[in-house]
Amino acid sequence: MKFFKVMVFGILLVAGFFSCQKELKFDGGSVGAFKKDANGNCLPIIVNGIFKADTTLATNVNYVDVELIATIAGSFQISSDTVNGYSFYKAGNLGTGSNIVRLYAKGKPLVAGNDMFTIRYGNSTCRFTVTVVGTGTTAAVYTLNTGLGGTCSGAVVNGTYTQGVALTAANSVTLQVNVTQIGTYTMGAASVNGMIFSAAGVFTTTGLQAVTLSANGLPLVAGIFNATASNITSSCTFSITVLPPASGAAIYTLNGAPGSCTGFTQNGTYTVGTALNLSNTMTLNVTVATIGTYSISSTNVNGISFAANGNFTATGPQIVTLQGSGTPLAAGNFNFTATAGLSNCIFSVVCVNAAPVVNIDYIPETTGTNFSIKLLGGTAADTFYYKVSPNTIVKGTNTYRIYVQLLNGAPVDSMFNRKNAGLYYRYYKYSYGYDSPLNMDALLLDSNLSINATWSTNIVGNTIGGMPATGAIAGKILDKGATAVIAGNTYTNVIKVLYTFSYNVGAGAVDYYQEEFWYAKGKGVIYEKDSDIPVSFTDIYETTRIEVL
Repeated sequence: MKFFKVMVFGILLVAGFFSCQKELKFDGGSVGAFKKDANGNCLPIIVNGIFKADTTLATNVNYVDVELIATIAGSFQISSDTVNGYSFYKAGNLGTGSNIVRLYAKGKPLVAGNDMFTIRYGNSTCRFTVTVVGTGTTAAVYTLNTGLGGTCSGAVVNGTYTQGVALTAANSVTLQVNVTQIGTYTMGAASVNGMIFSAAGVFTTTGLQAVTLSANGLPLVAGIFNATASNITSSCTFSITVLPPASGAAIYTLNGAPGSCTGFTQNGTYTVGTALNLSNTMTLNVTVATIGTYSISSTNVNGISFAANGNFTATGPQIVTLQGSGTPLAAGNFNFTATAGLSNCIFSVVCVNAAPVVNIDYIPETTGTNFSIKLLGGTAADTFYYKVSPNTIVKGTNTYRIYVQLLNGAPVDSMFNRKNAGLYYRYYKYSYGYDSPLNMDALLLDSNLSINATWSTNIVGNTIGGMPATGAIAGKILDKGATAVIAGNTYTNVIKVLYTFSYNVGAGAVDYYQEEFWYAKGKGVIYEKDSDIPVSFTDIYETTRIEVL
């Protein structure tokens, strides 16, 4: 009988704390992986800027360009670990296929040396190394490799250049140089047709080297244009082909650029942890010079971003509505930059915390809910810990929550429970003194019943000692709306329930076991008393702590 008592205790107690699963989703997130070599090194990797010890790094100057392949388009966040006092980060949106992403540095390198960073995008990682120079490092000595007619020998132009389309990290030019003395370098190319190319860094070895100049700006007109790259001692030219604009592209500017967006309006509520929907929009004012198609997007800040695509059918002042996407990560006032070509302006969005959810269940059903119980007068071994699993299990036509008993962090048992409004059920998967497991669904609590109300669940189709047996589990409401102090904690709105177990092997029903459970609204089981019939033992268990999530 003692073994049977313990089994019933475990099931009834755990059944009082099953929970509904809360799912965390990253809506609108891209999926992909870094390009890297067999050793996990980012491939390719372009490090730009001079990283100097004890010198604060500058945004838009100190950065690295990496390449990744996206299989699903959407928003992204890429960050590195912090090494030697600085790190790298970028968030935004990606299209499918190959993407060059520019990660900007933040912080101040502490000492000179070679720093290895690991960056992460989803489950994909790769590594790269940045050289930090000392404050006394001198400038390198090098020459640009020059071919016939002063052209840059071996120049490679990367990316597509289109009239009226802002250049991105994918736009660059790789040149060959010959280094005769290591040190820092800064190289630029004369501005041409709205485009400018530049690079900065450090040469750590002498000899033939490749330098990648990043492109910035917006090509003004289509055609072939020659740009001149130079340092103090040499120069060479390379050609950029600018394609005509896509047919029907509009010409327009954002009002308020480059400062605050004018006519800005925030629509909808932005709640932490809640994915944005069609009500979450931003309106901006623009001035249209030429009708046609348009595309406006914002930076990704605090897990969300905004974008709009459409067609202007009239010139002059217009209002554009940008649709929001993503999920706010934190509460506060956040600034976004809206970009349309080279025109950009700043608007702010207020994000708020979700209103606290007040749990009203007598058997809470939130994933992660956990509690500890202790046998009065028992030892440390008589303290038990239970936690609601995020998983579910189907038995027959019903879906149950899984409540896991943990021992030293490892699962040792599990119980199944479900609810339907104010009705709470348990799946009896053990034998409870019968020869075979009951494997049946039974009502555990009806919180709508009044004091002295009763119910019963029949046990059929089983045996005891090989003899055909039936039985029942009868419930009765002993008290309702009570207040109780358990293990020093005060609980209100408590329902007290008595469960009586009986069996019948043909000579009439016999009551053989009772348990009394107390359920606190919004908390769960707080007290249990077990005893057999006739009474040979009485064990009392108190819940010492509850965490309802």
